[in-house]
Amino acid sequence: MGANDIAVRFTEGYYATKKEVSKELKISVIDGVWDKILSYRAPFCHYLSIRGVDKNQLRVCLCPTISSQLNNVEAKLLRIISESNKLDTVNSDRQYFLQSSLVKCLQNVALASLSNSDEQYIKGVVSGQVSDKSLTRYFDALKHVQYRYVNPINEDYLAELYSKVTGNNELTSFYRTNELEGLNSSAVISRVYKCAPAGLIETMMDSLFNFVDKSTVSPFCRALISYYYIQFVRPFADHNNEIAVLFAKSVLAHHSLGEFSIYLPFEVLLNENESEVTRIFQEVQTSSDVTYFLDFALKVMDNEFNKILDSLAETSAQIIKNDFYKIDETHVKEEKVVEEPKVVERVIVEKVVVEPAPAPVIEPVKVEPAPKKEVKKQEPLVEKPAGIAVSYIPDELDEKTAQRLERHLLELDVRLKKAQAAFYARHCTLGMYYTIEQYRKATKCVYETARTSMDKLVEFGYYEKGEYGKKFVYTPVKRK
Repeated sequence: MGANDIAVRFTEGYYATKKEVSKELKISVIDGVWDKILSYRAPFCHYLSIRGVDKNQLRVCLCPTISSQLNNVEAKLLRIISESNKLDTVNSDRQYFLQSSLVKCLQNVALASLSNSDEQYIKGVVSGQVSDKSLTRYFDALKHVQYRYVNPINEDYLAELYSKVTGNNELTSFYRTNELEGLNSSAVISRVYKCAPAGLIETMMDSLFNFVDKSTVSPFCRALISYYYIQFVRPFADHNNEIAVLFAKSVLAHHSLGEFSIYLPFEVLLNENESEVTRIFQEVQTSSDVTYFLDFALKVMDNEFNKILDSLAETSAQIIKNDFYKIDETHVKEEKVVEEPKVVERVIVEKVVVEPAPAPVIEPVKVEPAPKKEVKKQEPLVEKPAGIAVSYIPDELDEKTAQRLERHLLELDVRLKKAQAAFYARHCTLGMYYTIEQYRKATKCVYETARTSMDKLVEFGYYEKGEYGKKFVYTPVKRK
């Protein structure tokens, strides 16, 4: 295997450390190989304005694989925002989603601090019915991020966050001035620090503020890197975990998302495997490459965003059922009111016109025998529609409803292509017959593609296929 192949394998295949490369290749001395790997990564590296304790600049390698991960997570974030904005605000669907998101955020904080993380208990904290000093203060800090994101992120902003988390509105001190426990004797092992020395905190935090304000990497990337940096520096005597999460959310709030950032589950990072996180932090320190943490954090957030999107899809499906699948009682009454006059009119006509009454009966008898050869196949094409195949959708679909049904079908059945879902959502009336030519015109495709697509819809159970004259016709199958 060539040196370049190895570099690609241990960068794009997975972002490996020097130790992992040595173990994988079963070679103890790999300086030459490692140099080739670093050479491959170099064009993708961005040097950041933040530094480690050793004064070396941190860097992030946005190689194709890492960039793809980042873009994918950011795309899912935008989709979460879009889908949540579609939730109904009148019946509180959106409010319920946002409140549930906050509950999950606080649950993760409670788990990290070994506090009560019961869902009902946390709901009480969010609603103000339960008093829990630690969680209530964190919740207040979240609201501070939500409403003060127009303020610049600087030392004053950080001081306000810290005062909210501690419940102390009159701070007599800010950054810690003492070393954390064990720092003097065991904090430094082979240039690996448990945290920054107290004397460097102010300088390192100033560089972080500058990084957040001026970096060219994306806001989401900045947020995750900021989380790592605060967890490494640990600028306060306590509550550094909470501050790291709040700071990351603040970065997103200030630079892209606004108040929506408080609902994102960054708190889940607090409960990841401690030994794994420690190993990654040490690797970042020794290599000055923050990509190791970014790669780890992106995988965590991608998994969390998938859960949120699944939840939103379920909520959206339920909304469709609630809005369109149930027949409203008042609608039923209206239909009865409309039908009653028709019955009365017929009775009146029969009573008034006594002599000519047989005439209408004679006409059908004369007409039916002649076209009998085609009537049976043709009747379904002209009879009154029998309703929509999807039982929970009303008989007549407007475009907005069709679009929602189309989106629901794509989320429900992964076999469907977008064109198939779009056609079916607008052509699913029971008792009606549709043709390949209709599909071709509706989706602007060639005839063969239209035929194959309709046959697939038959295979998937959406239509039944039949013949009318010399052409194939497709009629919807009733679905639950």
